[in-house]
Amino acid sequence: MTIFGFVLVAALGGFIRFAMEYYLPAVGASAFPRATLIVNIAGAFLLGIVLALPGETQVILGIGFCGALTTFSGVSLQLHRRLTSKAYRATLSYAAALLIGGLGAAGAGITIGRIIFS
Repeated sequence: MTIFGFVLVAALGGFIRFAMEYYLPAVGASAFPRATLIVNIAGAFLLGIVLALPGETQVILGIGFCGALTTFSGVSLQLHRRLTSKAYRATLSYAAALLIGGLGAAGAGITIGRIIFS
C-alpha cells in the first residue's frame, strides 16, 4: 500500500504541475512564469502542513505529492533563460517572489499544520 500510495500521489502532483504549466504558460524569455511560481509556493505551503503528520504519511505526501508538484529544475531553467536574455529585472523579481513566497508559505503551512494536527 505504501508504494501504491506514493505512486498515486506523485502522479497527482505531477499532473497538477503539468496542467498549471499547460494552462498558464510563460511566453518569452522575460515573461513571468506564474504557473511555476504558483505550484512552488503551494507546494511549500502543503509541505509545511505535511511536516506535522506522522512519519510514513510525511514521506508519501512530502516526497510523493509535494516533490512531484514542485520543481527546482524548472525554476533553475527559467532563471537561466532570463539571465541569458539579460532580463535582469525579471530574474530578480522572479527569484525574490519564489524565495519570499516560498518561505512565507512554508512558515504558514508549518503553523497551520501544528494547529490542526497537535
